[in-house]
Amino acid sequence: MRIKYFAVFALLVLFFGIALPVSGDKKYPGEDDFVIVDKPAQMKMEVPPVYPDSARANNIEGVVWIKALVNENGMVVNVRVVKCTKKNCGFEQAALDAAKKCEYLPATQNNKPVAIWVTYKVEFVLAEGTEK
Repeated sequence: MRIKYFAVFALLVLFFGIALPVSGDKKYPGEDDFVIVDKPAQMKMEVPPVYPDSARANNIEGVVWIKALVNENGMVVNVRVVKCTKKNCGFEQAALDAAKKCEYLPATQNNKPVAIWVTYKVEFVLAEGTEK
């Protein structure tokens, strides 16, 4: 009888990707986890995004809000777009690509570096003198 239950469970895991959580096996906070820190992460090297050619050619400006997971070494290990004012102009991908290259001074908790999510705005503004 045990073998039947085990076989059914194994099939569920195989077909539906059901997995049991392992307590204490969480390396990084979830996107919505609140992490109390003594000092927040600070960007020490910002990489500007490349303005998408199609947006520049069509005089399109926009804003992208990025959420980045900064690890205890200050490196970005995960990024996502939270909001974008102009969809399908290439702003999202350009902002994501730039965010992955940024470096931070890590956040600290009890004077030890910790991983934390940071959210920031990336503005795509055409330089003055560019046709609008």
